[in-house]
Amino acid sequence: MNRNDMKRQEHHATFEKSEEISKLPTTRNSHQNSQWPKNTMRNEALLKNQERGRTRQRGFTLVEFLVSFTLVTLLITGTVQLTIHSLLVKRNADLNLKTAELASSFLEHIKSLPYESEELKEGFREEHVKSIISEETFRREWNVKDIDANLKMIEVECLSENRRFKKTRLVLYLSRELGF
Repeated sequence: MNRNDMKRQEHHATFEKSEEISKLPTTRNSHQNSQWPKNTMRNEALLKNQERGRTRQRGFTLVEFLVSFTLVTLLITGTVQLTIHSLLVKRNADLNLKTAELASSFLEHIKSLPYESEELKEGFREEHVKSIISEETFRREWNVKDIDANLKMIEVECLSENRRFKKTRLVLYLSRELGF
């Protein structure tokens, strides 16, 4: 017997086995008799596992989609909240900086005046200053007090008209004897 004949016989025997398996009952409850081959149950389990694997590879389940959608939504919401908060903090810092600049520039102006100047007479004064950059209006108030004949105290407060609770307050003491 040559090699080709042996291969044909093996192939024919395999084909007959597969026909026998297909003729056997296909449910587990009906395999009570002894004709049911043991390896058929193993083959059936393998087929079921292969079918399950194919169905899981087709796409996402609803639960997986909902979990991923929830995570993405939480991440986006957190990012938006952080961005909004940082913008508000920046705006407050810019307003504080602007009011501090207005108050300090006014005190520099006051220091350049002579001690007997009209602007340095005792009393309360107020003016409105409009910012060119932010187009916001600020109020600058100053109060001059004569502590004695040679010493004056100047209090300057600057605040935004829109945010009156944020004030910058600076105090300057002027001495006639020292010249500043």
